[in-house]
Amino acid sequence: MALSTSDANPLMPSWGILGFMLALNAVLFIAALVSIARNRIHTTGGTIVWALIVLSVPVLGSILWFLVGRRRSALRQEG
Repeated sequence: MALSTSDANPLMPSWGILGFMLALNAVLFIAALVSIARNRIHTTGGTIVWALIVLSVPVLGSILWFLVGRRRSALRQEG
């Protein structure tokens, strides 16, 4: 028996929204790890620390890398 839209749980998001958010999170996570691995400005220790941050807190760590980590890399490269 298929559920109609009126029988759906209002507290659970639809699979369309949930699937999109999961895919977006996965892309952001992988992009952050690739960006960290390809970064040549940070020392090996800095790279390991950033990778551990992204691995331990995937969403927040990825966002922090793109907002803070890459910016510091770009500033060091220019100056």
